[in-house]
Amino acid sequence: MGSGVRSRVKLTVALVALMATLMLAVVQAQGEFPIQSWGFFKDIPLPNALAETSLIEIEPDNEVFAHATPALSDLRIVENDSQPEVPYKLLVERGEQRRESVPVTMRDLGHIPSQETSFILDLNPQGSQHNELEIDTQSHNFQREVVVEGSEDADTWRVLGLGGQIFDFTIAKQGFVSRNTRVTYPDSTVRYLKIRINDGELPPLEVAGAVVFFTQEIKSRQTAYTVDIPERIEDPVEKATKLVLDLGSPGLPTNRITLNISQDNFYRQIRLEGSDDHRTWNLIRRSENLFNFNTPKFASSQLSVGYPESRHRYFRLTVFNEDDPPLPVTGAEASGFLRKLIFHANPEGVYRLYYGNPSAEAPSYELEHLFPYLITDSLPVAGLGDHTTNPAFTLREPIKPFTERYPWLLSTVVALAALIIGVFLTSLFRQIKNMLPPPPARPE
Repeated sequence: MGSGVRSRVKLTVALVALMATLMLAVVQAQGEFPIQSWGFFKDIPLPNALAETSLIEIEPDNEVFAHATPALSDLRIVENDSQPEVPYKLLVERGEQRRESVPVTMRDLGHIPSQETSFILDLNPQGSQHNELEIDTQSHNFQREVVVEGSEDADTWRVLGLGGQIFDFTIAKQGFVSRNTRVTYPDSTVRYLKIRINDGELPPLEVAGAVVFFTQEIKSRQTAYTVDIPERIEDPVEKATKLVLDLGSPGLPTNRITLNISQDNFYRQIRLEGSDDHRTWNLIRRSENLFNFNTPKFASSQLSVGYPESRHRYFRLTVFNEDDPPLPVTGAEASGFLRKLIFHANPEGVYRLYYGNPSAEAPSYELEHLFPYLITDSLPVAGLGDHTTNPAFTLREPIKPFTERYPWLLSTVVALAALIIGVFLTSLFRQIKNMLPPPPARPE
């Protein structure tokens, strides 16, 4: 190969290397964390006991909720030294329940006056796992203790569940029903269940049947928030008490409000509204019931109201008293599902949580797919530092990724590289052709 060809090869290799460097720079620029687009941050002090790289967790606090996007899509964990994003998993502990019914046949329904109503359930075939049953009854306004016994042969019985309680409280005129006819007991695989309902001197329940379940439940975890009651208004026109509740901060994800009421034996209907500015109110619950009954025949209470998850700072709770005196409400508490951020931390690393970017989309990390296979029980808990304004934050339009600012660059680089390689190959083929000996002449 001549020196001219070798020179051309070296030149082409250099140009291709330059093109690759430019393309790598494009990719690297695209992956950098644009720190100037986030308004706030909190330092993340690591647990003192953290000796090696491991998963840790942090809980967003009120200041994060107040300044982040409602879905927390703008949260970013960044390692300060090199400012790469650290993948994390946002975990919302809503809980989960799985319930499967088990076929049963009811038999031997009977009643012993002044004692009990009983019946037997046959879970044929034996071996199905179960831990809960629901009694089907058309009776109203009752409260009974229930004992559940189990047997493999319907001859020898042992107690599975003792002291379960079923009840029904109905006010037909108000359209109010509070009812629970489910009884739980430890996991079992016995074929036969004997259900004994303690009637005492009361009339027997009208039992129509029962359903047996196997229930697996992961309980939700809640975070409680302090609530002030800055306003209490008595409205004589509506015969109602209006309580304004203030959570003290916007953005807190709540789904339940519980009242402290120092009174027994009451029943009220309520209405719940929410507001972000204390002026414009949105209806959340049109009608709900509060009650507390403590009588020889019935004892039950409901002092809270649940609602779809909300991030309002203010709530207005209207309690309709009708002709009864106002309730002595002494306090309130709001609660919502616990949220945690889980990520890998190096004990030598320095980490920050950035938030406050309304245009940021939720990140997508491969940790989301790995998470179900990780051990996340009893993880070390890190704290959060002070709410700090990001000095690098700018109110200008967020800087777009490099490839969006220069959408022509990547395609131009690729096209230019292809053109250079094509020109080189064409020239190379011509030179090789000229260097080759002419083909031998064909004999005549």
